Amino acid sequence: MTADRSERVPAQVHEHAHAQVHEQVAEALAELALAGSAVSAPQLVEQYRHLLRTTPRGLLREGGPRHLTASAIVVDADGDHVALLWHRKGRFWVQPGGHLEEGETSLERAARREVAEEIGLEELERIGPGPAVLHQHALDAAFGACAEHWDVQYLFRAAAPASQLPLTASEESPEVRWVPWPRTGEGTARDASALPEGTVADLAATLEALAPYLARWSGSSPASS
Repeated sequence: MTADRSERVPAQVHEHAHAQVHEQVAEALAELALAGSAVSAPQLVEQYRHLLRTTPRGLLREGGPRHLTASAIVVDADGDHVALLWHRKGRFWVQPGGHLEEGETSLERAARREVAEEIGLEELERIGPGPAVLHQHALDAAFGACAEHWDVQYLFRAAAPASQLPLTASEESPEVRWVPWPRTGEGTARDASALPEGTVADLAATLEALAPYLARWSGSSPASS
């Protein structure tokens, strides 16, 4: 009888550990399920969810060389400006974002925390039902053990025009600015020529893809703050 009991213990421990792992990633998996309207390729949603199901620690920097991050494209109230920061380590202009911290289980809350820490904005409206962009990119040696970031990007809107909403720099982002993102006559396409020199290479394409997304969901999206 003792032998039978001892044989059951490892199984019980395994089941408990599995339940804990599932709980850690359940919220993120649910958030990724809302990325069906994202401007990214549809198959990326399942790729991201598969990574989390097979590598639950992939929510964190310590989860391996390939892991998830969270960031935000932040526009002002009129949608005519985008908030960018100078990334000290990468030496480029980019949207606020970064790694989830130990204990964080929500990609959206992590993105909001990064925005508050890096550019000083809070109480932002989410545009769209969930993540707006899923973006995979390789990293160079400057990022150490991080070889590949699978970024989950939200589109947030501030409550005031850029002229009334100063941004706050931080140690990691010593320079921050609102960059013009003017509408064209059609009100959908955007002009990325105003992006500062040194902007991360693929941001212009991301903004172009987000223009119709912003037009589609503005005023009608389920939003949170």
